[in-house]
Amino acid sequence: MTFDKRQLLHYFRLLTNNRFLFGMRGGLFSTRNEDNYIAQLIRRNFNKMFAAWKDMKIDYEWSGLACLNQSRLPFVGPIPQMKGAFTGFFYHGNGISMGTYSVALLSDLAMGQTPSGPYSSAMHQVPQRFPFGRYRQQILRPIYQWKAWQDR
Repeated sequence: MTFDKRQLLHYFRLLTNNRFLFGMRGGLFSTRNEDNYIAQLIRRNFNKMFAAWKDMKIDYEWSGLACLNQSRLPFVGPIPQMKGAFTGFFYHGNGISMGTYSVALLSDLAMGQTPSGPYSSAMHQVPQRFPFGRYRQQILRPIYQWKAWQDR
């Protein structure tokens, strides 16, 4: 995976079937209007970065919510107060690779085995709640706007 140096970075790579994957940070809300806005924004950014491919047809697109952890580290481990339940999340733009890796760790954990791959203690620190958590979407909107302005 390759990514740029923006505050709200883009990531891209060539897939094994010679398709090109291009992505950016997730949205803050999940509504039809927000998803349409993100789709237009990503196309505009793609066209700017890869002007020679601006007329390229997009076969698939998707959007998701931003999933942030205060520590900026992924979490992979048991769910507190839910015996036998495990989860992995907070990939911060590295979802495909970290998701795949996390599933391997989670599989071992669910089977009661020591993970076969590296499993840093930082990855199983139970995430802390964000201060003012119920207002995080409203708080993050101006932060995203500020970061987007910095990227210009």
